[in-house]
Amino acid sequence: MSQKEKVETDEFMEIIPASEKKKTIFICTAILVVGIAIGLGFAWAFPLLKSPMNSEKKEEKLQEVEVEKYTASECVNLGKYKGREVSLAATDEDIQIEIDSLIEEYTTYEQERGIAQEGDMVYADFEGSIGGKKVDSICGSDYVELGSGGWAPGFEDAIMGMQCGQKKNFKLTVPENFYGDNEIDGKEISYTVTLKYICGESIIPEYNDEFVQSISNYDTVEEHTASLKKKLEKENEEDKLEFVWSDVMYDCKVKKYPKTLLASARNEVLQGYYDMADLTGVSRDEFFQSFGCENEEEFKETQLEDLAKDTVKEILVAETIAQKEKLQYTKEDYDEILKDEYENNSASYKSREDYEEKNKNYLEHTALIVVVKDWIGENTKFVH
Repeated sequence: MSQKEKVETDEFMEIIPASEKKKTIFICTAILVVGIAIGLGFAWAFPLLKSPMNSEKKEEKLQEVEVEKYTASECVNLGKYKGREVSLAATDEDIQIEIDSLIEEYTTYEQERGIAQEGDMVYADFEGSIGGKKVDSICGSDYVELGSGGWAPGFEDAIMGMQCGQKKNFKLTVPENFYGDNEIDGKEISYTVTLKYICGESIIPEYNDEFVQSISNYDTVEEHTASLKKKLEKENEEDKLEFVWSDVMYDCKVKKYPKTLLASARNEVLQGYYDMADLTGVSRDEFFQSFGCENEEEFKETQLEDLAKDTVKEILVAETIAQKEKLQYTKEDYDEILKDEYENNSASYKSREDYEEKNKNYLEHTALIVVVKDWIGENTKFVH
């Protein structure tokens, strides 16, 4: 991980599940990225915030949506949504994914000597200080890919030409808004870096008793594998509503996407991305790049429509089920979601009222989906 990624957040932008436990877990991809969706099984914990984004600038990007009436039940074919049986058992595939992740985490490299050059992966110890005061977030030991641009400008350049074992002192100035941290951005950092080694061929550990003993309190592969299975099944239990919701969504088919709802969903998705960019302290284009797009415009051209349709599908399914089963959310349900959502997105808005005004549809849809998912869970048989 580069220093920039580390400072922005320890778990930033890796929005990829650890394992694919079912058919791709639908979890309403679009609504997940709209914010911290209470009850939708996704929580974000970013340590750094940036100043609120200009709200007028946001609104320029979002289109006006005309009101159009639609009947949800006429737009979607429901599959089986109650009386389902869902397995929470950890499969062999799930366990193997966990093992492969561990193997990757503990893969090391042959330690080569020499002079560091552009293109090398090196391992270095580094300590940074500002105004003579050590700053923990820019201190540590890590792999550095020279020439990658993942670290503050000048950091990788300073390491190029160093001899393994050499210690070097240098200074660099961090650009404004580079890390999204006022303690660091725009400041001059004094670094002390020790180049430990240049990375050679990777050394991939074997999943055996010796490896298990080195990374855990277990003595054998059998014991460790059993612990992984238990951990996964505990996670499955915690995520069980997402599993059954995923199955329900998979079986439902949309016949028609109401234009007004689809336009509103596009706005919701974009607003969610804007808010998360604010929350993580990066520019919009940088945020969209984490999803494989060069910039916001490419995201709109290649991904926005599918995410909006996913959002609409969830809304239509939830509204149809709610109508059939006479379900509705309470004011308390709505207020609790509003409270939690605003607390997690307050950096982007002037007030709670401002947040509610700009996200009213999203909050109402989320409240209804939560109630429907809970009801479906109560009418599902979960087996281990």
